[in-house]
Amino acid sequence: MTATRPRRRGKRAFLVFLLAASSALGNDSPDPGWRVVLVPAFERPSLHENIPGSDTAILAVARPGELGLLEYATTRGAMRWARDLAEKDGDTWLAASDVEIRRGKGRVIDRILITGENPLLSSLVVSPAFYRRFEPLLGEGFHVIVPQRNTIALYPRLAGRIPPLEAGTLLRSHLIASHPVSREVFRATPGGLEADGILSEE
Repeated sequence: MTATRPRRRGKRAFLVFLLAASSALGNDSPDPGWRVVLVPAFERPSLHENIPGSDTAILAVARPGELGLLEYATTRGAMRWARDLAEKDGDTWLAASDVEIRRGKGRVIDRILITGENPLLSSLVVSPAFYRRFEPLLGEGFHVIVPQRNTIALYPRLAGRIPPLEAGTLLRSHLIASHPVSREVFRATPGGLEADGILSEE
């Protein structure tokens, strides 16, 4: 009799564990690793949103997958959930990113470069914190370029066009990248990105 009690307790504990595990697996909420990211339009995952005016890039919900590829979310509500996460954690993501601010004549900022090995780096441009942080530095409607998934370049729109040498460098970065994103130039707005031109070497 006494020998069976530990077994019963062990069996009950195991059943409780299985129930908790099955509940967790059955949860339809996206994994915390999911982010809204800028991706090339040719990948066209089933769950995506278009960017106004863009022919080359879309927004999708993704997380790092195998062999350096992205795994895309397909469940309903994933986009809304990931946007809520960006609203909540965007400031933290920006604080952890590698941001290089370059100043030109008169110490005026003429470029900001964000780089990193995180395959979800482009999730920064979708975060509301992104506009709140860089609009005071670069001005309204600043330019955003994401030539490949490990580089984001920002330029003040009011300064005119992007310097040709730098535009050419960003374009070549896009053309030779293992994971290209877009050769378009986007305009940042409080409501998100809008296509505003295309990179060229001229």
